[in-house]
Amino acid sequence: MSYTWKDIKLAALQKMFAADGDQIVADESTKDYLAGMPYAANEGLDRLATAGKFITKSLNLAHLPAKNLLQDNSISDGNSVFTAENGHSYYFQYSGIGTAVISGGDEDVTISIDSFGTFSEFKGNYANSGNNTITITFTSPYPSKVKNIAIYADTFPTINGVDIVPEYGKYVKYDLKELAPSFYSMFGNSLVYEGESSTIYLNTTDYYKESDHILVLPKDKPVMYTVYYNAYPGHISNETEDDYVMEVDPEVAVLLPIYMASVLYMDDDNGIATSYRNFFEVGLSDLKNTSSNPGKEKFTSEWV
Repeated sequence: MSYTWKDIKLAALQKMFAADGDQIVADESTKDYLAGMPYAANEGLDRLATAGKFITKSLNLAHLPAKNLLQDNSISDGNSVFTAENGHSYYFQYSGIGTAVISGGDEDVTISIDSFGTFSEFKGNYANSGNNTITITFTSPYPSKVKNIAIYADTFPTINGVDIVPEYGKYVKYDLKELAPSFYSMFGNSLVYEGESSTIYLNTTDYYKESDHILVLPKDKPVMYTVYYNAYPGHISNETEDDYVMEVDPEVAVLLPIYMASVLYMDDDNGIATSYRNFFEVGLSDLKNTSSNPGKEKFTSEWV
């Protein structure tokens, strides 16, 4: 059974003795309730959707790291030279004070670096219409280091004035909150990738999570991943249509009008509103107790 936004509003009004049977009446007696419903609903939805009965969604992730024209390198001296044929973009991390000069293409590019105590990221496309061999020359008068340097044959898109050149390293990081705006948390160990002839469930020691929402994958395993995640619900606004179907399961949806009534009816009858809130908290606790979603962060590889 699915619940619409109209069902939720009507149930909330009934809890506040402001509905005409099974009809929503918009008049002086209900206008304040109706105006406050979107905020109350969103507040309740965020609590309910993170209490254990999660909304599960999936994200298709094309993990296809760009090929580095240079040999793999980790950390080099801050005074180093790197060359590659047919380079059209670059990436590196540098710690110290120095200069990077990119040459060999249409015109030289000089990057001034001031980054002590941390490795700062530098990347961009490089105009090389002649497909020439390009050189990146690092110089510094101080002890400095450069790491994860890459020269790519690809030219990457520019969005809002920023060249979207991928980072380079042993592992590639993906911010799941950026890729899936509704992302709340990973769904256990449900990380799946598509093999050449079958679907393979990936449990790998090279798969990590950072800060609950950063997925870290090895760059040397280019495949298509399906990431299952727990999601925040779609939010309600004053423009939400009555026939909008709530994303939550029925056992979650039935608690939402109770929460809304506990918020909206507080000024009219604090006792009844408090009773509703207590009832809601009991229901919320039951959702948490029945949750069976696992929460591991690191796994070992296995074909199934």
